[in-house]
Amino acid sequence: MILKYVPVLLKRVHIMNVSAIVMAAGLSRRMNRNKLKMKINDKYIFEYILDTIKNCDSCFNEVIVVTKDDDVLKKSGDRGYKCVKNEMSHMGQSVSVKLGIENSGMADGYMFFVADQPFIKESTIKRLLEEFEKTPDSIVVACYNGIIGNPVIFPRIFREHLLKLEGDTGGRIIIKNSPDKTIKVHIQSDDEFMDIDTMEDYVVAAEKKVSE
Repeated sequence: MILKYVPVLLKRVHIMNVSAIVMAAGLSRRMNRNKLKMKINDKYIFEYILDTIKNCDSCFNEVIVVTKDDDVLKKSGDRGYKCVKNEMSHMGQSVSVKLGIENSGMADGYMFFVADQPFIKESTIKRLLEEFEKTPDSIVVACYNGIIGNPVIFPRIFREHLLKLEGDTGGRIIIKNSPDKTIKVHIQSDDEFMDIDTMEDYVVAAEKKVSE
């Protein structure tokens, strides 16, 4: 289901057309509550990535937020983003991946974000996009200490591969099977790479100050 939204005219500074897709429909099984609506510094966790992307508006031709939560939909729509409601989040993250791609316009690439990773910096997003412009047929993925994570950019040539994902399988399997088509962009800070999956993660994150 696509909700109405107010389109925002963006002044593009990048040559490639990249759609930003924010996945915010996880079940938070290890938290026993909707972790995205927990707060850090009086701000919901999911709002951090939405606002960081907003600061990079000129980098994307559109921003799509896939979620099951009405509050996330509203706050995303207030920022001018395209909102897609995931009614089948229990079927795994592949559903969010496919909904994001199916509801995007023509794009050279798809940059995936997760909403529980609040410390990603604007400068890191731009580094990944700059690398993608140099190698537009390659997957460009953030990496810390040799471990790949998010954000990640998939070029359009992988569109059908992404649409064939099933269950709780994300793009990681595609990256694993395409080492010769993958470029890793190393992140210097473990704070940026942190996602919030447990209460212990949340306690650590709550003590940090989000800054560029």
